Amino acid sequence: MTAGRTLATYNTDLYFLPPQVNIDVPNNLFTDAHLGWTAATANAPRSPRRMKPRHAIGFNAATGRRGRVLVADVGADVWTGVTTTWTMIQNDGTALVMTVTGLVGEKATV
Repeated sequence: MTAGRTLATYNTDLYFLPPQVNIDVPNNLFTDAHLGWTAATANAPRSPRRMKPRHAIGFNAATGRRGRVLVADVGADVWTGVTTTWTMIQNDGTALVMTVTGLVGEKATV
């Protein structure tokens, strides 16, 4: 997977935020269908600074490494529990499969 970032759509579920915002995500996560990312929505605003997006937390049993990943939509497979893993790219470029241990909902201040 090529290094870089892609502008993608994040579906918010807080009533006082726009229903969709655009967020930069790493290319390898954008292509992971289990996370729910789609192409950027035209004219959607960027994610506001006051918002902390929903995310999954997890670990890799072989290495003990912990990590987290943004989840674009509440219908995404990682969020609903259909899939319990995601692939993280380490600093040396190797892939590491992470197992979901928890989910954290989005939050924002008004």
